[in-house]
Formats: sequence, C-alpha cells, structure tokens
Amino acid sequence: QAPQHGQTKVHRHRPKTSREEEHVYVLSLRLSPPLHDALNTLRTRYFPAERLKVPAHLTLFHALPRSQLERVCADAQRVASATSPFVVTTGRAFLLGKNGVAVAPGVGTEEGASVHAQLRERWEPFLSKQDAKGFKAHWTVQNKVDDEDKVLAAFDEVRDWAKDEGAEGEANGLVLWRYDRGYWRFEREFLFG
Repeated sequence: QAPQHGQTKVHRHRPKTSREEEHVYVLSLRLSPPLHDALNTLRTRYFPAERLKVPAHLTLFHALPRSQLERVCADAQRVASATSPFVVTTGRAFLLGKNGVAVAPGVGTEEGASVHAQLRERWEPFLSKQDAKGFKAHWTVQNKVDDEDKVLAAFDEVRDWAKDEGAEGEANGLVLWRYDRGYWRFEREFLFG
C-alpha cells in the first residue's frame, strides 16, 4: 500500500509515542521447525541474497516501542500463557505487487488473528498505523525484485509448491525481536500454554 499524502512509508512503521524511540521491536509467531524450515528454504532460494537479513516469519507487530517494552513483555507473556499451541499450514501463494511473492497461512489464521487482536487491544494507544490494522500475516518469499520474469517464475514455482506440497507445523509461542537496521536480533520468546 502506498503512503498517504504527506506520509512516508517510515511513518506507518513509527509507534505512536511522544518521542522518537531508540529501538523498536518486532513480534512474530514462534513456529515449529517443519513449517519454519520449509518457508525459510523458499525464502533463501527466492529472496535477493544481498537483502536477506531475516529468516522466514509470520509477523504480528512490526514496530513496538522500546519505551513500552516492560508492558509489551508482560502482555505477551499473559496472552501466550493463556493460548494453546495451534496447527498452522501454508495456504495459497500470491504476488506482492510487481516485485515479490508471498504465501498466506491456511489453517491457523483464525487463531493467529485472535492472538493479534488480544494484543492489539492492549497496545492500541502506542501502535504504529500498520500495527493498528487487522491481522494479515504472510510469509514473504521474495521481495524487491525488479525483474518481472524472475518474479513470475518464482510465483509459478511457489504456487505449485503450495498447492501440491505445502507445509504444516505448529505455532507454539511468540518471539520478540529488536529491529537493528534491517536485521532482527532475538530478544526473548513467550511459549504458549
């Protein structure tokens, strides 16, 4: 989605806090190896190597503020403890505009949306514009590729993989990462149940 008039993409990723944040944090679902590894293999194959800084992931929140970290951790722990692990499968592949390919989750979308909604309700006062929206998780397999033929070839292959093979696993917790110039540095995790 393009930025609105007078807004840059960066503004959509900025938490609503009274001052500039020294660090922001990302919260993703913690996925079991069969699912994570299958998507990470696709991401490693199709993502431009020079831009590949983060493994495959299903992001719940993109820019949680450092100034709210204690609250974020307490709420994440509370919600995780009250959530049972749930099955997650890959769904259909789709194009990310003209420059990329993604895979939507299939089974597990409702449970992921429920976790997101519980946390979003608690954190609404400081969420970025992007994070204040609903849960639209996906695995980005390819992004920022300008060669349309490469994108379409990757899409065909990923679409066939998702339809014929796909992957299944379990969401068994939440992972908090510190954003560091494009890299995600592991901070801590919150296991379900």
